[in-house]
Amino acid sequence: MLINWKRINKVLSKVEIRRTSVAGRDAYSAEVMFRIMLIQSWYKLSDYQMEEQLGFNIMFLWFCQLSMENPVPDHSTISRWRSRFSEMGIYEKLLQKINLQLFKYNIKINEGVNVDATLVESKARSRIYGWT
Repeated sequence: MLINWKRINKVLSKVEIRRTSVAGRDAYSAEVMFRIMLIQSWYKLSDYQMEEQLGFNIMFLWFCQLSMENPVPDHSTISRWRSRFSEMGIYEKLLQKINLQLFKYNIKINEGVNVDATLVESKARSRIYGWT
């Protein structure tokens, strides 16, 4: 993998949620939430759009280390984590670290586009184009 997540996780460890009780659902890791925010920034997605994409976009799930079998973070969870990163002042620092790592491979990410390319079978008129 191009990104050295060990370096990123050293910074993320400062915002990791420490559980004091066994009650309730496990919290998402800071790394998972940062990966979600990276995709959001690269694809210009709102929290609601990101929640929706995590419901079916396998590429996003893979990158964020999530699976279709388990619940994904909802929009309010994503928002709370963004606030947490902002309060600690680490989001921009982490983004710079990611960009520096990618720059070593001559990769620059401005933004991406997510296109729905659903294929639909249709009844083609083969004679119009000379096909038989």
